[in-house]
This record gives sequence, structure tokens and C-alpha cells, in this order.
Amino acid sequence: MNAIRILIVDDHMVVRRGIRSLLSNHQDFEIVGEAGDVATGMELVRDLLPDVVVLDIRLPDDSGLSLLKQIRREAINTRVLVLTSFDDEEYVMGALREGANGFIIKNASDDRLTGAIRAVYRDERVFSPQVTEQIVQQAVAEQERAAEGFNEEERKILRLVVTGASNDDIAAELYMSLTSVKRKLRTIFSKLKVQNRAQAAAEAVQRDLI
Repeated sequence: MNAIRILIVDDHMVVRRGIRSLLSNHQDFEIVGEAGDVATGMELVRDLLPDVVVLDIRLPDDSGLSLLKQIRREAINTRVLVLTSFDDEEYVMGALREGANGFIIKNASDDRLTGAIRAVYRDERVFSPQVTEQIVQQAVAEQERAAEGFNEEERKILRLVVTGASNDDIAAELYMSLTSVKRKLRTIFSKLKVQNRAQAAAEAVQRDLI
């Protein structure tokens, strides 16, 4: 079985040495190179074509995400495991958008890190628990935003509600049947999570939906 060829990209030499020391204890790993910045990292990716890049986010010349983006743009068949101290949502979601195979926080155990490298090499996705929680929260937030999205017709109805228009007024203004107006208002109330027109009007103004 061929060893997994690994490139370490981190701006701290001590960190690189620590990762190298850990991984060197495993026969299925081969460290093929190290880099401390994006430019050098990309040169080594092109020259060495590693199986896995263990990549920090914050590098002196640019974000590690720019290296990830270059790798994906050039269609280089290298897996990328982000290994960083920073679990900010911006970094996590940015890494996912750019095609990272995994995102691990540096406080992970040795077994967690080595297992993550093997997992991304198998083309699996792997994340630290706190990163997984962020992904779930982001997905839920996006679903909620999608669920409460309002089309232009619903916004017109809301604008009329805010002005105090009755159902008959809305039907006449928008050339709808009274039944359609009532049905659409029920949908709007549900999206806004309100019970009546006054609450709907207040929410519409507060959320700047009109």
C-alpha cells in the first residue's frame, strides 16, 4: 500500500515540526514538503502533487483559503484538510465554499488529526465537532431565511396591510378574489409567525419588507 503523501502549510515552524513529528510515527504517511506561505505552498503543490495538504488559514502573504481556491481552480487532484486555531464562521463557510475536504481545530487529539487525514484521502468529509455545529446552525438559519422569503406579490399585500387596507381593498387593488387574499394573508402571517394584521404590519416595518 502506498503511503499518503502529505504537504504541510503553516507559517509557524514549530507547528510544522510538531505535525511532521507526529505523522512520521505512522508508516502510511509520507511528508513530502513544508511551506510557510501561500506562494511557496502553491509551488510545492504543483511540483509535488501531494495526496493531502494540511493547511492553516492565516498565512503571512494571504489567506490559506486563497491557496485552496488555486488548487481547485487548477483542478489539481489534491485533498485539502484545513488545520487551524480559528473556527470563525467566516473561515469555516469560506473553506466549505472553496472545496475543503475537512476542517479541524488545532486542539484536536493526535488520533483525530491522523484519522482526519486518512478520511480526506479517502475523499470523505471530516470536521471538528464545533465546526459541525456551526455548519448545522448555518444550514438551519438558511432554511429559516428561505422559509420566510417573500415574493413581490406578498410584499405588495404587506404594503397595503401597513396602510390599513381591508381585504376588499387589497382584492380590488391587486385584482384578486377575496378568497385568494385571505389565503395569501394566512401564508404571510405564517411566515411572519404572527396572528393578526397589526402584528403583521409591525413585523413588516421592523424587517424592512415593504
